[in-house]
Amino acid sequence: MKLNAEEAELFFELAWAVQFYVNTQKTVIADLRSIKEFIELPQEQKQLVRDALYDFPELIDDYASENPDKLDEGKLRIIRQWKSHVRGDFYIERYLKNYAVFIGGNNNVYGVLALHRRFDDMFPKNYLPTYIKTVLLPFRDKIVYDGFMQVYSISFGGGVKRSLKDTYMKAKQNEKIITTLNGERTSGNKIAKPKVKHRDWSKELERITSVAKTLKGGVDQPVINGPVFSLLKSSIELANQAIVNSSDIDTLRKELRKVETAKRKVETILNRIE
Repeated sequence: MKLNAEEAELFFELAWAVQFYVNTQKTVIADLRSIKEFIELPQEQKQLVRDALYDFPELIDDYASENPDKLDEGKLRIIRQWKSHVRGDFYIERYLKNYAVFIGGNNNVYGVLALHRRFDDMFPKNYLPTYIKTVLLPFRDKIVYDGFMQVYSISFGGGVKRSLKDTYMKAKQNEKIITTLNGERTSGNKIAKPKVKHRDWSKELERITSVAKTLKGGVDQPVINGPVFSLLKSSIELANQAIVNSSDIDTLRKELRKVETAKRKVETILNRIE
């Protein structure tokens, strides 16, 4: 869920060039004479320059027009695309194989890649959701964060976690996860994507789940009923995750382990009955 090393190096090469240019125009940090000096600044000072860039986004076009570093057209094209940035507060809701899930304003759901360091190295999975302030940028056909991140020290209860999970699952089901900022926009800042028609099993699984919740073992029933009903319920939850969360392998494996645990309990009861 991060850029490869070559892409990350290219990103920082371009970001530092633009930010140094911004400083020459706005003099956020005095007496900076070169990009090398800018790179060596403390992160807090570099962030002041970065903030000035997005306060005056017209400087992106100014840089590309002047091209003070004599960049080729391919690199300038990447920089121009940064006008499509998304600046704000986001929840990091989960990690998938190809990206981290960021949920921002208007419940927009983004698939975001890290740069040199993976998100799950910065924020272990058990710390999610994490609430942050950052800027999302297009980078070729991907979305990255811009290397600066303010983390809010907030913990969340079950209600917020469920709400964020629901937001993600709705975006997943409706193919509304935004994975590029360079495409054609629709209302709500979403990207228009070709629809892939496939059968939606969610209503059927909702009905099955509703019925399964009524199944309970008890002293007046065969001893096998309770474990079998548990196996059924865990299997249904695995199916639910599969249709809304098919690319989250970690979650699917977690649900599969629950099925396997329930299956072993059934086998234990069967062995006793024999």
